[in-house]
Amino acid sequence: MFEYFEKYKLEVSDDIINKFSIFAEYLISENKKYNLTAICEPEQIIIKHFIDSVIILNYLDLPAGASMLDIGAGAGFPSVPLAVMRGDLNITCLDSSGKKINFIKSAADKLGLDNLDFICGRAEDLKVRESYDYAVSRAVARLNILCEFAAPVLKMGGIFCAYKAKDAQSEISEAADAFKILGLELVNNIKFELEGEERVLVIIKKIRATPGKYPRNFSQISKNPL
Repeated sequence: MFEYFEKYKLEVSDDIINKFSIFAEYLISENKKYNLTAICEPEQIIIKHFIDSVIILNYLDLPAGASMLDIGAGAGFPSVPLAVMRGDLNITCLDSSGKKINFIKSAADKLGLDNLDFICGRAEDLKVRESYDYAVSRAVARLNILCEFAAPVLKMGGIFCAYKAKDAQSEISEAADAFKILGLELVNNIKFELEGEERVLVIIKKIRATPGKYPRNFSQISKNPL
């Protein structure tokens, strides 16, 4: 496993590699019971889950003690790998599936992670506002919808990073109105290859207060996205 992290210039210790090995084994085991992920081959888990989750560390300088919300955490990506790599971050996993939140809780216990919190619920129902330094989301929804989830919970100057595939540019163009309405600004559009597949990190900054009426309820968001 070490060679994959080395290839992508990600520094890891023996303890970190051991935690990733434990997490991979646990994910494969539990996936047979609960269908947590379609990616279940060990090598693919390393590349498409672990490396893809933590490669953000090569591009964003996350200060120690920073707070982060993982919107739609699923089976714990990117939140669990980031928590393994950066024990100094305070990461909250948000997902509407109790099954998946319970899996992440159990995985955190097995890995001895104490920098993860958990919320079972929908992003549009969160009552907190301007509480997080960072928000991240991976393979959840289109960018204009994600922005409506992320903007209200970010502190002023906070950063939202959306993990996207090669069609990201069309989503960025589609989200132009959402940026303006929600007080966001596109900072960077980082492209990289992951074992031959193009991936994109869309980096967005909160530059103005988000109007209080956002986020709307999910039916409004889905029927009339910004």
